[in-house]
Amino acid sequence: MNNLVAMLWAAPRHWRYTAILLILLAAYGLGLASLAAPNAQFGVAAWWPAAAAAVLAMLVARGWERAAVAVLVVLVSVASNLGGGRSLPVALGFGLANALEAVVVTGILANRDEPARLHTVSDVLRFTVAVFCGAVTIGLIAASTLTVFTSATFGTVLLSAIPSHAFAVFVLIPLALVQSGRGRADRRLELLIQVGFMLLVLGIAYGPGRSLPISFLILPLLTWAAFRFGIKIVAWELCGTALVASGLTSMGIGSFTTGQAGSGIGTAGSFVQIFLVTYAGSVLLLAAELAQRDGLLDREREVVNALRDLNRQKDDFVSSVSHELRTPITSILGFAEELEDTTLDPDQARFTRVIVRNSHRLAQLVEDLLDLSKMSTESDAGQSEPVDVAALVAECVEELAPQAQTAEVSLTVEFGAGPFNVHSSASDLRRVLTNLVSNAVKFTPPHGQVWVGCSAGADGMLLTVSDNGIGIPPADIEKVFGRFFRSASAESLAGTGLGLPLTKGLVDRLGGTIDLQSDGRTGTHVTVALPRDPALAGRSAAGRAGTATVLRRPRRGFVGRDAPNVG
Repeated sequence: MNNLVAMLWAAPRHWRYTAILLILLAAYGLGLASLAAPNAQFGVAAWWPAAAAAVLAMLVARGWERAAVAVLVVLVSVASNLGGGRSLPVALGFGLANALEAVVVTGILANRDEPARLHTVSDVLRFTVAVFCGAVTIGLIAASTLTVFTSATFGTVLLSAIPSHAFAVFVLIPLALVQSGRGRADRRLELLIQVGFMLLVLGIAYGPGRSLPISFLILPLLTWAAFRFGIKIVAWELCGTALVASGLTSMGIGSFTTGQAGSGIGTAGSFVQIFLVTYAGSVLLLAAELAQRDGLLDREREVVNALRDLNRQKDDFVSSVSHELRTPITSILGFAEELEDTTLDPDQARFTRVIVRNSHRLAQLVEDLLDLSKMSTESDAGQSEPVDVAALVAECVEELAPQAQTAEVSLTVEFGAGPFNVHSSASDLRRVLTNLVSNAVKFTPPHGQVWVGCSAGADGMLLTVSDNGIGIPPADIEKVFGRFFRSASAESLAGTGLGLPLTKGLVDRLGGTIDLQSDGRTGTHVTVALPRDPALAGRSAAGRAGTATVLRRPRRGFVGRDAPNVG
């Protein structure tokens, strides 16, 4: 909370007291100047900036200090009114009125344990209510005082005092309450241009002989400031506009004095005060809303950056732990396999097989975690080289044939139209195929079928893996590529939920796309589209999307050339 009131409120006591005394001295001088102005009417000054000084002194004070400041405001106001030629009863009444106004404004605007501010929409709304209540308070007391001790009319004085004090507080106090900060360097030239236009329009709108509607030209410029430069600049421009407009009006110049000869300059001054307070309230609300939005955006950026940093730390941690786990797992697996080759009784052999099987699972999990960690920090695929995809598919199917035989699943491969050569990473592509085919076999019940297809698309290769297994519920299809997510249909089977996320990461790294379709009952169909050259992946994305469904599920029982059909 970096504003003038907050800094003085938090300052050491002797500095705070010094600031309060200086502000009260300023209030005394401003009071004398207002009474010396030639346009005072009905016993009420046309403008009373001393009210803003009294409120500021109260806002800077803390706790019990505010009661003492209120008493000082009474004394200063009485002294300035006496110095301006008012009678003692009127000076006493006005002194009490000024102090009560400051107490009302401060009581609504500031909490006891923290300084006031003007940064959010709720702050501006509270400030508006506080100023209105304070102005009504002093208006009622001032009107009553002058009605009792002079021949003034209560209603006339009331309608003159309220805008005089509300205008002073609403225009001057925001300068001490808005959050200070360094402006954006890239908008300094724009700010100079905006200020130049502001001065030009003020001269035009409030120059001699202008009609009332032209005064509204100032609103677009204040709105410009609210959108581009923040509430601090808006507060200063509102103050400058108020001083120029009210000053010219007090001299009988400007649109508010045109046609007002019968009413007098004092009435014109009240009109311009009401007009500018309306502008100030509207533009401050807009600036506060925009500042609040910018603050939320800044906090969101900070949260996003913090989450990215946490994600990086998590990846570093996973990578470090996985590397540390790899060595003991390798030792366990190696000695267990050695033990498996020795002469063991049936129970020992069974125990050893369990150790070997679970060691393999743990080793695979560690490898998957390492691969996922690398994908989070590396954007390039493995070494790019010419790859015969057909040969790679045949090799993968041959390697997974024992797994299919053990699961009693028929594994079939079909090759469509060629050519089958691409420029890609053979190791990444092999991992993609292995993961997809292994997944299909694992989630297909005994006597089921898995089909692997390979065909050339318009500008790349299409690989398909289909099965008639348990499938994936449609509601889970968008989630299966998330890390550690496991579909409800797969909860009964062993797995970690890393296979598909790893596969998608590899496909993305290869510059391709992956599409998964399933109705949750009759199996799953996965299509991988790969560019012939990753450098052309972006340019050919639309073509891949248009041809992603060309290769459909192969006919059951069909065996492609040079491909095994395991049943």
